[in-house]
Amino acid sequence: MKKHFFLFLILASFSANAQNAQDIIDTLKKELKTNPDAKKTATIYSDLTWYYSNVSIDSALHYGNKAINESLKLGDSTLLAQAYGDVSSVYLKKGDYEQSLKYMKNVLSIRKAKQDISGIARVYAGIGLLYYNQNKYDLSMKNYLLALEYVNKTDDDKVKNNIKNAMSGLLLDLKDYKKALLYSEEAIAFYEKNNVTATLCSMYINKGNILIGLKDTLNAMKMFEKGKKICNETGNKLFLSKALNNIGIIKVAQKKYSDSKKLFDESKKNSEQINSDVMDFKMKFNDIDVLNREKKFKESKGLLLKLKKYFAKQNDLENLLLAYRYFIPVCSYLSENDSVAFYQTKFLNLNQNLNDSDVLKKTIELETKYQTAKKEKLLLQKEAETKQKNIYLIGLSVLALLIALLGFLIYRQQKLKASQQEQEFELKSAISKIENQNKLQEQRLTISRDLHDNIGAQLTFIISSVDNIKYAFDITNEKLDNKLSNISSFAKETIVELRDTIWAMNSNEISFEDLETRINNYVEKAKEAKENISFSFAIDEDLQPQKLTSVQGMNVYRTIQEAVNNAIKYAEASVISINVKKEGNQIKISIQDNGIGFDEKTIQKGNGLKNMQKRIEEIGGEFNLVSSNEGTRIKILLKNNSL
Repeated sequence: MKKHFFLFLILASFSANAQNAQDIIDTLKKELKTNPDAKKTATIYSDLTWYYSNVSIDSALHYGNKAINESLKLGDSTLLAQAYGDVSSVYLKKGDYEQSLKYMKNVLSIRKAKQDISGIARVYAGIGLLYYNQNKYDLSMKNYLLALEYVNKTDDDKVKNNIKNAMSGLLLDLKDYKKALLYSEEAIAFYEKNNVTATLCSMYINKGNILIGLKDTLNAMKMFEKGKKICNETGNKLFLSKALNNIGIIKVAQKKYSDSKKLFDESKKNSEQINSDVMDFKMKFNDIDVLNREKKFKESKGLLLKLKKYFAKQNDLENLLLAYRYFIPVCSYLSENDSVAFYQTKFLNLNQNLNDSDVLKKTIELETKYQTAKKEKLLLQKEAETKQKNIYLIGLSVLALLIALLGFLIYRQQKLKASQQEQEFELKSAISKIENQNKLQEQRLTISRDLHDNIGAQLTFIISSVDNIKYAFDITNEKLDNKLSNISSFAKETIVELRDTIWAMNSNEISFEDLETRINNYVEKAKEAKENISFSFAIDEDLQPQKLTSVQGMNVYRTIQEAVNNAIKYAEASVISINVKKEGNQIKISIQDNGIGFDEKTIQKGNGLKNMQKRIEEIGGEFNLVSSNEGTRIKILLKNNSL
């Protein structure tokens, strides 16, 4: 149900006219045929850009470029700023955030040169939205607050409430649903009061998403239906597509698959009409659901690979996370065990990054500090007024000296009180920080317990059930027997990987000493699997306390684990040595075996070797592999500043 596009609320000249967008476009084109003057032509091109943005992205960009060229010829900075803003809005809807930001900065330069306070506020709000769509929440909140700071100097209540609505979308992503609902309802109340129905189209959908977060599905459905009705009346195909998609998702949850399919098809139809790449790709998740229900897992995987590539390129981390989540069951059905483990790790790592408490907290604190500063400013204004009254009274009173002394004492008392309040605030902030850190740790422990108690127990049950089937029945079908053995083996391997993941989740930091213990445990188990094999593990003493993050520690551990596994399983090695030592400003990890090796030029690298290299590169390290008939040697270099 994300992301939420609000730029048209922030940059536009707002209109209460509910006329269909296509009718307005036709009217504007007729005006062009009357051969208006250059200024009127530039204005019509800009208007066509705006109204086409909800109908056809390609047409909108065509007229946007015409508007910019005409405005440059005229040398009219006001028209040029409007044209830049309209084109920026179109690129945002297209999902090209880099181009959108480029044109937005052009608008900001013009607004600042003209000292247009209200215009500057709208541009900062637009920049905030661009960062929001790139998941840069702290930068987004910073620009929204700058926008509010400027707009508060004006009486432009429309822009002020549009910024509040945009902030509600950001707070929704941060899962601060109560604050999000507060900002959303303030904005909706203003536009309902002023009967601006076209603007309410997206606001109702945004409020519906917030109510979903508050688990109020009934009222969320009402909001989506209201938004759908207005979007239909105003010809806003972008948000009509969103409303239909959200209602369809609720229908899926209600297991009303026939109704949901109709809604998704209608949503996709509206999305295609506006040529929005972002919406087109998001709609494909609905196609994946259908393919999975029809057990067309190969087709589903092919579509997922396209989605992963697109969302990674767009840096759309939330939809990339969703793609990783879909990969896990699809690869499992296709019996691609390495891929299942790979996407499980990808999902957990990205999910941890998206829920990084420091980033989220910093973003929310920006809004809190803004509100605090606003209150303090009002307090200072009141104090200034009080001081002026005191000075006036001193001038009229024969007891000037006594009154001045009394005022001084009052001032000192207030200053002391303010100092005490500041100290109390700092203490409360420190306590709040500790509490939040404790809550985060509790959440991590809860998740790890749930993984262990629920998924671990289910996997154990699967292993037990498979073993019981094998022993309870005389299975003569060799393929069936092998399949059951593979299922049991995969479940056991998954339990081991699950325990490793839980270990990493429960550790804020992992030392090389912890890593050594973990690897030794794995090596001991490997010895049980193959007799007459010699392992050695050596690590410099001064590296024992070296700290890694949980992600870095897990990546190093998985890489060594994969190397040892390959040496035993494929290389037929009898000697495996692991060495960790310091070389200058780098840490060198060597894994060497005396196995049969392979020809690097002719062999096709599997997922295991590729994953080893990716894991090391992800944490800023270097990966090198050399193999011959005398054995295989892997060298890993980690920079100290990357740890």
